[in-house]
Amino acid sequence: MKKIEQIYDYNDKLAVKDKLFTPQSGVKLNNGLFKTVFDNNIKFLKLLDMGRMLYWFDDKTGTPTESEPYRGHFEDNLKGSTLSMFLMGAANTLRWTDEEELKRRIKIGIDRIKSAAEPDGFLMPIKQSEFPSKEYPHYTRIWLTYALSAVGLSCDEGGYELLARWQDWFNSCVDLPVIKYLCLAFQGVVASPYVYINTPVGKTEDIDVTIEHYEELWRLSQFLRKERNCVHIRKQPGEEPHAHGSELEAIEGYLDLYRATARNYYLAAVLGAWELYHRDWEHPGGGIVMCEGMPINYPGCYWLDPKNNYNELCCTSFWLYLNLRLHRLFPEEEKYMAEVEKSLYNIAFANQDGGNGIRYFGYLDQKKQESGLVHCCCGVGTRIYGSLPEYIYSVSGDTVSVNLYTPSEIDWESDFGKIKIKSDADVPASEEIKLTVYTEKDTDFTLMLRIPSWATEETVIKINGEKVVSGKPGSYAVIKRIFKNGDIITYNLKQSFRLTKYKGADELPGFDRYYIEKGPILYAVSAPDAHSARLIGWSTDNFENWLEPDEESGVYSIKMHPDKKLIPYYMLDSDTPMTCCPIFG
Repeated sequence: MKKIEQIYDYNDKLAVKDKLFTPQSGVKLNNGLFKTVFDNNIKFLKLLDMGRMLYWFDDKTGTPTESEPYRGHFEDNLKGSTLSMFLMGAANTLRWTDEEELKRRIKIGIDRIKSAAEPDGFLMPIKQSEFPSKEYPHYTRIWLTYALSAVGLSCDEGGYELLARWQDWFNSCVDLPVIKYLCLAFQGVVASPYVYINTPVGKTEDIDVTIEHYEELWRLSQFLRKERNCVHIRKQPGEEPHAHGSELEAIEGYLDLYRATARNYYLAAVLGAWELYHRDWEHPGGGIVMCEGMPINYPGCYWLDPKNNYNELCCTSFWLYLNLRLHRLFPEEEKYMAEVEKSLYNIAFANQDGGNGIRYFGYLDQKKQESGLVHCCCGVGTRIYGSLPEYIYSVSGDTVSVNLYTPSEIDWESDFGKIKIKSDADVPASEEIKLTVYTEKDTDFTLMLRIPSWATEETVIKINGEKVVSGKPGSYAVIKRIFKNGDIITYNLKQSFRLTKYKGADELPGFDRYYIEKGPILYAVSAPDAHSARLIGWSTDNFENWLEPDEESGVYSIKMHPDKKLIPYYMLDSDTPMTCCPIFG
């Protein structure tokens, strides 16, 4: 496999430096939920048909093919997107494991993009005159950007070469003067700053062009002032088809612009938007309620009924990556990785249908949505799942942070040589955390341990059985010391059930509904039908007395209701009637 550096130190490019980096390589998943999701994604990627993904590139070059394109909005209207979807998922997977079949398919895909490329660097399988239409300049361009950057990083430098040509073309595109008035243009803010910061082919023009042609100062001012109605209502000049939670992708981009320029209004607007979404548009389990296609949306609506669109995986993806950026800037603030954790367990994992498909929406009532093979949420899903090892640890030259607790290990390329940290933690299945440090010599470095906000009590952290520090929920415990080979770090992250009263558009008159969580996990009641799933009737004071552990880990039988179970939402299939907000009292 291609040698991948553990971190790409882009801080020389930044006016505001990241304190930690999420690793590009060197993390291994061991048997556990993360590995299951990662492996399922590989199976999913192999279901995609190369001939169908390549169809529009073949059509542009006049190459004979016996294939038909994938059908539906995603490929009929946004030609070439399925290939980008495959490349971003497959190439990110190759950062962590060697998969010859994925590598072979990536080469075919990159060769076909090259063959359809125009001399000026235009890469899409459409006429250039079609570019300023639909979502081509924005969402579709972003997908191609993520695909080529992942290929360049993991397996083929040709991905970077194509990306450089593509960026040069875009930065001189004749359509730039009108680009921010086109369909869902706010999504386009993130693409070029991503190239500038995260790839070796980025140029200062990427930042300059973004600011000149995408920046919406009126919108940033709304977020900066934390105007409560601004998330779901856009009132800019021109015509915008609708507000959308995908504007979180623009917030990602504005945070990148802050990192690149140190303009404080970017950060103030980003933090304002973060607060608005977190307060008014996020289910306790982490799903983003604000979505497209809804005639009525308002702060605190918190839809549950599947007749409404909410908890779109795309929106969760943008929320997840926004919080990862904030974590790199502010690694001492636990809340950002808490959001990443919720987004993974309760939406990303819950929306994966084994290796067979990916769900678009994460409905919390009645039944989960059936999964699909080719749509936008499949694309962001493959990128998330293929990048899973990146989220567990973050590093710098002298510090390593343990953010998520799943069986894994990191070969950390520190300033002091290679150090291995092995995690035998398996949250949520276990409360016991065990980390083992392997060094070639006694080494002085800093270890940051996330004590999640869901932990119900302060935890004592021991090294080789001796207390070294205590960690409070919602913080990082910091240990700076000389570590020896074989040091064992142990602590307990106590999980307890907690209830959050439902207040939203789908309240039931005369009844109280509650979300049920334990640790990072959102729970659902499953039953023979959705109506009876709601009608538990237990009291908030003693509902745990109605539960007894089931044979399956994490699942509970409900006394007096042998036909119902309390089950982690991510474990449910699309056929099981359920609700994540049963009735109490």
